[in-house]
Amino acid sequence: MRNPEQTIGNLIDKQNVSFIASISAEGFPDMKAMLPPRKRIGIKEFRFTTNTSSMRV
Repeated sequence: MRNPEQTIGNLIDKQNVSFIASISAEGFPDMKAMLPPRKRIGIKEFRFTTNTSSMRV
């Protein structure tokens, strides 16, 4: 692997689904499948879009 960031970025770009997780106030995980990111900046920043009625807006 000559350029790990580029290799990882290519893997990310080929995915059809993303999983976003958070922890509730009670400490339980909450996960949601989403469409791939609308924009990716490197391998550390991802920008997603959702419906305004979604839990994660």
